[in-house]
Amino acid sequence: MSIRYINNPQRVPWQSNNDEVFVEIPQTMSSERSYQRKDHGSHILVVEDVSVTQEFLKAVLTEGGYRVSVASTVGEAQHFLDGELPDLVLLDLGLPDANGLEVCRYLRAMPSGEDIPVLIITVDERPTSHSEAVRAGADDFLRKPLLPAELQTRTRSLLRLRSMRAELRQDRQAILTLQAQKDELVQFVVHDLKNMLGSLLCSVELMDTDVPEEMVRHRQRIETAARSMHLMVDNMLELSLRNQPGLKAQRTFVALAPLLEQLGQELGPTVLRRNQSLEVYVEPGLELSADPQMVQRLLFNLLENGSKYGPVGSAIQLRAFKAGAGVRIQVADQGEGIPQDMKQRIFERFIRLRTGDAMLPGQGLGLAFCRMVMDLHGGSIWVEDNAPKGSRFLLEFPA
Repeated sequence: MSIRYINNPQRVPWQSNNDEVFVEIPQTMSSERSYQRKDHGSHILVVEDVSVTQEFLKAVLTEGGYRVSVASTVGEAQHFLDGELPDLVLLDLGLPDANGLEVCRYLRAMPSGEDIPVLIITVDERPTSHSEAVRAGADDFLRKPLLPAELQTRTRSLLRLRSMRAELRQDRQAILTLQAQKDELVQFVVHDLKNMLGSLLCSVELMDTDVPEEMVRHRQRIETAARSMHLMVDNMLELSLRNQPGLKAQRTFVALAPLLEQLGQELGPTVLRRNQSLEVYVEPGLELSADPQMVQRLLFNLLENGSKYGPVGSAIQLRAFKAGAGVRIQVADQGEGIPQDMKQRIFERFIRLRTGDAMLPGQGLGLAFCRMVMDLHGGSIWVEDNAPKGSRFLLEFPA
């Protein structure tokens, strides 16, 4: 059998005449070599078992400026892919050893194989063949007989698609790199703020207490504001490190009674300023396997929220007791409560509540930090209504 290439537009694009195969190569195809294309020299794997079709595809694609490799079976194609990934795969379905879609599935399961376009070429006339090819991961579909111009057009389109995928991946990586640099800068700035606030708190604590009562109140306000800012900066720093490898809770056995007593002292000025009370009940001898600093800041967040959102003169309640093999802690306030549709969202970053048309004060980081702490401890946090009014936050620590 021989193959002749002609430029006669009257001839059928691909037909046999005894032992000859006539392939029409349009003039426009040859003229494409007059300029350099981005896809010029791309490597195409043709998976086809009929030698006449192999030669036809190879001739058309070579004429288009592509490098072509040929496999005749599913096994040969998979062996080829193990050694090198092409820029495009032209795949017949009716191969002698298996359905050609096995090659497509094999490619899609490979690292970086998802980016390689697959063009199905087949004589299969079943209505379901196209959907089967799409489910297997194919990008395009042509039925034989093929027009060389159509094959060239589909080939160039798919190679352009692959190039666009690569460019999008590079852009995504550049964006991720910039985001990482921004996050790193934020961490540096927040870390420096934390150190400065720490120095401020030390200075406040060392201030002379033998001063008029009015100055004492000012000192207490400064200390309360500085501690709140220090807590917020701590939360921001830890949240920025949340997805970094190696962030773990440094667990030890924590006696809850003295920890809560210390929290009461820290929260005292805030509660007194709003004429509120802090009611605490801790089951005697209760201990918690947890990171003491994280738990202290978590509870301070919840208690401060209870004071901020509770009305003047109200009570903030904290209860801690055994629950099965673990420990449950409840922090309840008498504020306006949390709408049902917000009870999950409030644990997300930068989510804040509204009262009417006004946004409540805060940065929307405190409860996100609380959930992060509970995740690191393998526990859970959620919020319920505190009948008759207010909210009740529940923490459950595992044994």
